[in-house]
Amino acid sequence: MSTLTDTPEFTANEIYEIESTDPVEGAAAGASYGGIGVSNQPHQQLANRTAFLKGRQDTNIGNIASLQSQVAALNSFMGEFSGLLAENGYAWIGLGAQKMLVQWGMFAPTIGITGDTVYTVAWPTAFPTVCIAAFATPIYSNSADLGVGVQADQYNNPQLTIAQGTFFVNRFNVNGYITGFYWLAIGW
Repeated sequence: MSTLTDTPEFTANEIYEIESTDPVEGAAAGASYGGIGVSNQPHQQLANRTAFLKGRQDTNIGNIASLQSQVAALNSFMGEFSGLLAENGYAWIGLGAQKMLVQWGMFAPTIGITGDTVYTVAWPTAFPTVCIAAFATPIYSNSADLGVGVQADQYNNPQLTIAQGTFFVNRFNVNGYITGFYWLAIGW
């Protein structure tokens, strides 16, 4: 007993339908359809289509396995990040022991902020070793107040510590007024 040899190919709407007038013809030298005969032609076409679909399925399974390993690697990478996502929050960024702590927040007292004054902000979490830099951006009450700036206080103590930082509000003109400031601090 011989078997049909499939060739992976997909041909839509091409399965031969045996007609009532077709003779029963099996595989033989000189038989129609390349020697497989009329009776084996639909089986050959279905075998080819099955081989094609099986090959595609094997490829898809391989791709899924590859994606699963990529997702596992991404989850491992994301596991290196932690923090508190909030208005005043922080994030550990980095891999392994080499991590940087980035903290952010908003300082907006209910009475507003006066110019030429130092304000202290407590970090959402203490830096384990050092706070190396802090930055601030004023929150203006209107466009006439653009003469007010905020900077990390580099001249007065306690400056930047692991628990807090001081920011200096500098009023460059008499009418400038801000309602608060956004801040960003970096350290490890």
